Amino acid sequence: MSHVLHRVALASALATLASVAAAATAGVTTDHDGNTGYATPEACDAAIQSGKAKFYKPQTKQKPKLQAGEVSVTPMLLKDLSPSYAKGACDKGVATARGRGGVSKALQGKWIPFSPAMEINGYKDKDGKVVRVTMRQCDNHFSDLLPRPAPVAVPAPAPAPAPVVVAPAPVPAPAPAPAPVAAPVLKAAEVITFPYVFGTLGAQRDLISNGPVAGIAQHDDHDTKLALQGGVGYQIDKLWGAEAFAQFGRGHDFENHVESKVRALGLRATAGTDLSETTRLFGKLGIASVKHTGDVEGSQTRPTLGLGLTHAFSKNLALRGDLDLFLKKSSDEAMHWKDLVYLGVGVQYNFK
Repeated sequence: MSHVLHRVALASALATLASVAAAATAGVTTDHDGNTGYATPEACDAAIQSGKAKFYKPQTKQKPKLQAGEVSVTPMLLKDLSPSYAKGACDKGVATARGRGGVSKALQGKWIPFSPAMEINGYKDKDGKVVRVTMRQCDNHFSDLLPRPAPVAVPAPAPAPAPVVVAPAPVPAPAPAPAPVAAPVLKAAEVITFPYVFGTLGAQRDLISNGPVAGIAQHDDHDTKLALQGGVGYQIDKLWGAEAFAQFGRGHDFENHVESKVRALGLRATAGTDLSETTRLFGKLGIASVKHTGDVEGSQTRPTLGLGLTHAFSKNLALRGDLDLFLKKSSDEAMHWKDLVYLGVGVQYNFK
């Protein structure tokens, strides 16, 4: 009977140990680099206070990159921001944004401990004020302009001294508790609105429809010549923009001995996305006045659509490529103009 009781007690002890181990690791996520994240900010704070937190270590390397409104960057430690970071930070893991990475996918949405001795980049405005920080090694960003600080314990107020019995005297008031130090609040928004100018050199292909001769259908004539396109634009936000443009080219010589020049003036909206921190792809949709002069003249308002690509060399200068299609409009004439296509490469200058 004692042997049975001994086995029951041993099984109960093992179950208790397993329960404690499971509770200790509940809500903890570890990525492939060994970095850990917690399900709640309270669990992350508790790990730092107990000394059991494994602080985040960046894996990639990236140089600092100034954003709008920032004029300099200073290397510093997280604890140098303010006394609020004496214990470090517990910040929510985020994905890539604002042209820089965040944390691994496994830790996104989790609460990650950051050491007070972690090296960071402190981005400053023209007044020398830190308006944004990133992880120094990789320049990856936190969930906000500043990470969430881990709570710093505030010492309890000193007890009031006992009253003196020998002679009546006023009882001294207890020393007030020191007020907790609040983390600095920064609301500087990322500015991405700016005007720009652009110009490209390329080729335009014009197509003219030939009417039947003596009842026999004729093939359409096309000719490609050197052309220029230039204009001004305004980036409204990260997605939308607008452009006004003009396009001119050399005269076309078609097989049917028709000679003509074409020019286009138009307005279009743009919508795009960043493929990387330096490369942007965007679509274009608008209207243009397309005018032909020469043997066959005419002026039409046509819909136009296209694609564009920019690759930044610096904050202001970028390489630009354009592909534009000016759609044909129906006509009852035997000879009429059809699609006009432009392909060019040039530069774009952003006024940031």
